[in-house]
Amino acid sequence: MRKILVEYLRLEKEGNTCSRCASSEDVVKRVVREFSEENPGVEIELKEIPLDEKRIGESNTLRINGKDIKEILKTGEEIKTLCVSCCDMIGDTVYCNSFVYKGKVVDSLPEEMLREALRLVIDKA
Repeated sequence: MRKILVEYLRLEKEGNTCSRCASSEDVVKRVVREFSEENPGVEIELKEIPLDEKRIGESNTLRINGKDIKEILKTGEEIKTLCVSCCDMIGDTVYCNSFVYKGKVVDSLPEEMLREALRLVIDKA
């Protein structure tokens, strides 16, 4: 059985996260569950990593087997965009990680992006 570790890093303050991270988190949970069901020879461990304000620069980050999804898919440089939801939570201007997928910058993780990255990791294993 092949094992994969998926780590999702997100801001958490008083038990809450921002809307961007909540949306990405929903995608991660759903895709990991579905991908595991579709690939019985693969065991995926999902580790959610809550971050405090000091580590907000890492928020909305996804790693597979220790590698950032951006590195796995070779999508280019790190992109940060204004996250109004985090700004509201923290009371300051905050720029959070966004994703580039198929030439578009998106704030929350696209389901297809995660599926593609998981397939690449499995194919290389």
